[in-house]
Amino acid sequence: YDVDGFRFDLTKGFTQKDTGGDNGDVAAWGRYDASRVDILKGYADHIWSVNSDAVVIFEHLADYSEEKVLAEHGIQLWRNMNGTYRSAVSGGSGDFSGSYEKNLYGGWVSYMESHDEERLIYKAKTWGAGTIAQSLDEQMQRAAMGAAFFFTVPGPKMIWQFGELGYDYSIEENGRTGEKPLRWDYLEMPERRALYDAYAQLITFRREHPQFFTSEADFTWKVSTSYWSTGRHISCVAGEEAFVVVGNPDTREQAITVTFPIEGSWRNYFESSESYTGTTTTVTLGAGEYRLYLIEN
Repeated sequence: YDVDGFRFDLTKGFTQKDTGGDNGDVAAWGRYDASRVDILKGYADHIWSVNSDAVVIFEHLADYSEEKVLAEHGIQLWRNMNGTYRSAVSGGSGDFSGSYEKNLYGGWVSYMESHDEERLIYKAKTWGAGTIAQSLDEQMQRAAMGAAFFFTVPGPKMIWQFGELGYDYSIEENGRTGEKPLRWDYLEMPERRALYDAYAQLITFRREHPQFFTSEADFTWKVSTSYWSTGRHISCVAGEEAFVVVGNPDTREQAITVTFPIEGSWRNYFESSESYTGTTTTVTLGAGEYRLYLIEN
């Protein structure tokens, strides 16, 4: 096949109900619409009748009740997580957990940035707290922390172009749909290259450990908004294998307690000289720092 699948733009527009045109009731437009569901299922079923492996992605952005039905049918839907990742990267209390539901595994295509959303680092520079607005090194470190809580989540992901280099021009640059600068030179900046390398390492981790990224894996979050003392945590267990991610979105250094889901020897995936034995330890993380720990069998 020459085509891997189809991505449909703003599929809630496939309704047969009039909700008032351009100035209409957007909330009513997005409410559950059984006739629209039938139409969209029909489109997907026809695609799959030609190629059963085709990927069908909807930019739907309607009520959860309708998106859930479409996801259960095998359709993948954009999951806008820009606000929560932007908050955490900028030193706020963003809660990442909406990007994953075990019962709808594979249904959400989560994204931190997109053509419709503001860049994380632009917001960190103009809206973030403390030194986030001043230090390129910390900006990139915080973007890497966001990526660590993005790529280690099961399910498909969408990366918007140059996010891996901390692109920091506003979506409104040269007008919302205007041409934006192509900063290939960003790859030559050590701080931005470090973010690029973090993306590569995290994607490599996914490829090396596919057992963690299935519906059978036991994936859990710890994302209390009391992040100043608890940090952010991911825990994932697949049989006798497991990993943990811990991060500090605060603007100050924190001593954070890490609970390991399996007793054993744990090592830092990025720095093998750091290791622990047991089920708990305390690590000191600077502002925007994170760790990925993997059990050693």
